[in-house]
Amino acid sequence: MIYLILSGLVCIFVALFAIQNAMTVEVTFLAWTFTTSLVMVIFCCFLAGVLVTSLWVLKIKASHYIKDRQRKATIKDLETAKAEVEEKLEMQMHAERQKAAGTPVRNKETLGIIITGNKVYYARYGNRLSAGRQD
Repeated sequence: MIYLILSGLVCIFVALFAIQNAMTVEVTFLAWTFTTSLVMVIFCCFLAGVLVTSLWVLKIKASHYIKDRQRKATIKDLETAKAEVEEKLEMQMHAERQKAAGTPVRNKETLGIIITGNKVYYARYGNRLSAGRQD
């Protein structure tokens, strides 16, 4: 209801402004000259200002969107790096516990031999499997 009252007051002020500034003016722009109402000149200037402001806000929002995407990518990369560091730390702590307990330590980075047919692969278990072939 308050918006309806405010919009009615704004309409009344615009109508009063238009009645009081109804005189005709001559406008010259570059090579053109034309006669129009003063209200129309002011209204066109207002619309030009709204357009420029809208384009400026759009530029700012686009730059914020791009920075936000970059920050999210950085966060994702940092979380991945954190998980890798935590995994390595857990492996080191496990090795230290086994060493303290006197059990043989199995290094997770260079563990395993895979035999398929007549081929022998030395496998590395970690984030990925990289094997070197030996016959």
